[in-house]
Amino acid sequence: MMKQIIKLFSFILIVSLVITSSCVSAFALVIHEGDFSFEVNKSKNEAKIVGYSGNGGKVVLPDSFLDYPVTVIDRNAFSGNKAITEIVLSNTNTTIEEYAFMNCTSLEAVYIPENTVNFGDRAFANCTSLKSVTMLSNIVSMPTNMFSGCSALSDLTLSETIVDFGYGCFNGCSSLTDLDFLSNAVMLESYSFCGTGAKMITLSDSLLAIPNNAFTNCSALAYVKIPESVVLIQPNAFDWDKVTIHCYPDSYSHRFAQENNYSYEFLGSYLLGDSDGSGVLDISDVTLIQKVLAGIKTDNNGTITRAGDVNGDKKLSIRDATLIQMYLAHISVPFNIGGEIAE
Repeated sequence: MMKQIIKLFSFILIVSLVITSSCVSAFALVIHEGDFSFEVNKSKNEAKIVGYSGNGGKVVLPDSFLDYPVTVIDRNAFSGNKAITEIVLSNTNTTIEEYAFMNCTSLEAVYIPENTVNFGDRAFANCTSLKSVTMLSNIVSMPTNMFSGCSALSDLTLSETIVDFGYGCFNGCSSLTDLDFLSNAVMLESYSFCGTGAKMITLSDSLLAIPNNAFTNCSALAYVKIPESVVLIQPNAFDWDKVTIHCYPDSYSHRFAQENNYSYEFLGSYLLGDSDGSGVLDISDVTLIQKVLAGIKTDNNGTITRAGDVNGDKKLSIRDATLIQMYLAHISVPFNIGGEIAE
């Protein structure tokens, strides 16, 4: 009987040791070094950053720890930090997990290299001071809610490989006025550009559909150029009382505008500098620009800005009026004023 008890006790002890060993190996040890906290995964030959305790300012993320490449920025690793002003990722940092930098309210600039290709939800959401982003990631799809709530974001450089803009990726980026990269877009998801600050949008010839709330709450948006490739526009894609559709005759967007009694204009060609659309350049074009700048005339559908923006900075200014005057006076100017522009 005693031998059976001893055998049973030995068996239980062995099982307990096995279970304990498994549990210990399942949880990585957090190691603190300098400003960062790391976990090492020997089986994957990688390390990840799980925390930060530095003084902030510009932070360059390390590329290795104990000879292991630092590949992952862990969930919530930097979230809520109030001292960091700039983040530079290293070439080994391939993954940014969800919420990694969310609510870093002093963060102003981010550099993301080509090799960073995996992103969790809301990686940089609500970074309300973030002004400049350089994102060279070799990816196709902009991650969900990536920069949602980054209301100061105005300087954005994106990889040309990005053609799919995920749900809410730039939602609430009210300072983002230049959306020229949309000329590459083949897919838009809901709320992708809701609340952005663009005045004019030109959509890609490869785009097929515009979903609900893709561009709602864009208070400055006056007109959108919709290509013939678009075959579906959902009812709440834009705030239709503020936006004029620029479309081709008998296209889907033309019929959509007619059926819903929305404002539209046909695309065609125009003369650069012909702000009043008369077909010739004269002093009346200069006067019209001056009236818009003085607030006497409004450019509700964007056509004055489209033709009058002769220096190509996407806005009307006294410089545009001056350049047209120089052209009319036969003074050489470095722009194709008077030239035909095909839309």
